[in-house]
Amino acid sequence: MDATGTLKSEVNPRHVFLLLAGYFALHLLFRCFVSDSIELDEAEQLLLTQELRLGYGSQPPLYTWLQAGVFSLLGTNVFALAVVKNILLFLTYFFVYSSTKEITNDNNRAIIAMVSLLLIPQIFWESQRDLTHSVLGTTVASCTLFVTMRLLKTGKPAYYVLLGLCAGFGIVSKYNYAVFLVALLLALCSLKNLRAQLLNRKILISIICMLLVTSPHLYWAITNVKATLSQVDKFQISRSLGLLPSYLLGLQKLIRAVASFVGLLLPVYALFFYRKGTTLSVATDDRDYPLLIQRTLLAGLVLCLLMILFFKVTLFKDRWMQPVLFATPVYLATLPWARLTPVNARRYAQFTVLIAMAVLLLMPGRTIFASQLDTYNRLNSPYSALSAQLRDAGFKEGVIVAQSRLMGGNLKMFFPGSVVLAPEVPLFRYQTESDWLIVWDATKRAEMPDRLREFATRLAPTDLNALQPRYVQSLYKYSTDRSMRLGFLLVRREAR
Repeated sequence: MDATGTLKSEVNPRHVFLLLAGYFALHLLFRCFVSDSIELDEAEQLLLTQELRLGYGSQPPLYTWLQAGVFSLLGTNVFALAVVKNILLFLTYFFVYSSTKEITNDNNRAIIAMVSLLLIPQIFWESQRDLTHSVLGTTVASCTLFVTMRLLKTGKPAYYVLLGLCAGFGIVSKYNYAVFLVALLLALCSLKNLRAQLLNRKILISIICMLLVTSPHLYWAITNVKATLSQVDKFQISRSLGLLPSYLLGLQKLIRAVASFVGLLLPVYALFFYRKGTTLSVATDDRDYPLLIQRTLLAGLVLCLLMILFFKVTLFKDRWMQPVLFATPVYLATLPWARLTPVNARRYAQFTVLIAMAVLLLMPGRTIFASQLDTYNRLNSPYSALSAQLRDAGFKEGVIVAQSRLMGGNLKMFFPGSVVLAPEVPLFRYQTESDWLIVWDATKRAEMPDRLREFATRLAPTDLNALQPRYVQSLYKYSTDRSMRLGFLLVRREAR
């Protein structure tokens, strides 16, 4: 390590990115071959992409637009779902590397920051398993950070355009991206040497670009307030608790969410690089940039605290923190760690590779060995076999009314020409003259759920009470003794 804190023995980043690309390619391969059933967020995308709209509900539409475009190119299948996810995750790693490189001018520190994402469970596991909007929001946030670094260093108008586009795309990808954006702007304003790049006429370019991107969706959100706020209760805004109990509960949930996010990363990082009572090397000559990351993280947490104080929010989930706390490895890589030597950096990278290999094995293994572990998950659901039985029962194509978006999305995979409706998603255009299939999970309870009956009765072109329920059943994938059963009503067009 030289006097500036740069590690002397540098790793070729191209080799690292090739390994990273191989890692995500393997995830893509395993996902396609292990199961043709899909997870909850994936199923939601199968339903929402039935129509292109300016908005769909409580989540912004960019991921759905992106997924719809990929479906049009690759077809409606698991590969098309998984390829979007893995490309976005790869880009997140790339932008974390690039942002750190801009700050430290050190390839090794940048690589350390990047592979540190493999120590954040919400990124290495949950994002790969099911998340959609949070993945895209984090990718755009990491791109925003990189663009901001380039803007601060060059001041070129092109980066003001890119900053505005990033801000716009971030807002229409995940609403809590706004927390990161506001935190970043507050941090910039707090640093005298950097704020001049923000508070000048060229920032109007960024504002205009942001408005061009966000205006159509924001107009939809304002004119569809009920749909936009349809899931505001997930924040568990307290109305019955007193002021102090709601504050304490919100603070407790926030601390848990943050601890869950960095609870593995921080101790492992300290184990490899921290030494008490030694002279610290300097990671970068310009301390403004590390301070910018530090203050962005702190400002993001302060904004969350303000949500508790002013809106009595009592629930924070770790994945909601992802578009803000993803920058934690960037900040850690800029710190003057005394033991950040080439040897320790290599050992740290090797440890993260072990984590990556474990994830590669456990992700498909949880489905393949579900029977032995007695831990069945959604990918074990036998929707392909059940769909084949529904075809044999007489339904080929038409309107499907499903009990849930999870079931509806899975059935859409195997009946791509059908319109699928579910109580949890917006209504899409459908033809009443089609065949109708009303379907529910009858594994534990044979009768149609009341909520589905009420929903289907409003839509179906016939009296459902006159129809006799029928059932199909199949073993779970990778199981020899556990089955899933679907109940259904089939309304034939010629029978009406």
